[in-house]
Amino acid sequence: MALKEVGGMKRYNILLAGVGGQGLLTLGSIIGNAAIVKGLNVTIAETHGMSQRGGSLVVHIRIGNGESPLIPHGATHLLIGMEAIETARYMPFCSRETVVVMNKFLWPPPLAETPDLETLVREVGGRVDELYVVDANSIAIEETGLVVTANTVALGYALAVTSSLRELLGIEVVDKALERVFTGRALELNRKALWRGYRTGLEAIEKR
Repeated sequence: MALKEVGGMKRYNILLAGVGGQGLLTLGSIIGNAAIVKGLNVTIAETHGMSQRGGSLVVHIRIGNGESPLIPHGATHLLIGMEAIETARYMPFCSRETVVVMNKFLWPPPLAETPDLETLVREVGGRVDELYVVDANSIAIEETGLVVTANTVALGYALAVTSSLRELLGIEVVDKALERVFTGRALELNRKALWRGYRTGLEAIEKR
C-alpha cells in the first residue's frame, strides 16, 4: 500500500499480538509516535485477556483517517506476533496478503495442551503468502543483553521485510520516534535493537 492510499477513509492496519510483559503497548506507542512524526493520523486500541503477565494481549494500530479503532477481520496489512500461540489466535484478522512477522517464541498456558512451535508456524504460514519467522528474543539478548528489547528488534525486522510499512513510515522516522518514547540508556539500547532487527530483516529478504 502506497502512502497516498492511506489518505481519505483508507487506513493502514497493524496488529500486534502477544502476551503481557512482551512490551506490546510500548511497541504500539513507538509506531503511533512514528505516525505522528510523519504527520499521519493514528488510532491505537488494545484488548486484554487475563490481566497479568503472560495473559493474551492484542494492540490495534490504524494509520489514516477513520473512526473505528478496531481492525476488521481480514483487514490487517501487517501482523507482528511476539508469541506463537497468540499469532495463530489472531489470524482471522489477516488475509492472504497480510505480512506476518512471527517471533520464534512459544509460551504455552499452564495445564493446557498446545501445538508445538513448528506446527504453529505451518498453520500461520498456510494462511498468508508472506510469513517471516525471526528469533527476536535471541537477537535482543545478543545485541543489548535484554530480552525486553525483542519488541523493538521485531519492529526493525518488520520495517525491512514489509515494503508497505517501509514506504509509509521508514526506519529513520521510527528511529526518531524512539526519542519520544525512551530517554537515556533505554533509548540507546532500543535504537541498537531497532537497527539490528532492520539489518536482520534485510538479510532475510536477500535469502528468499
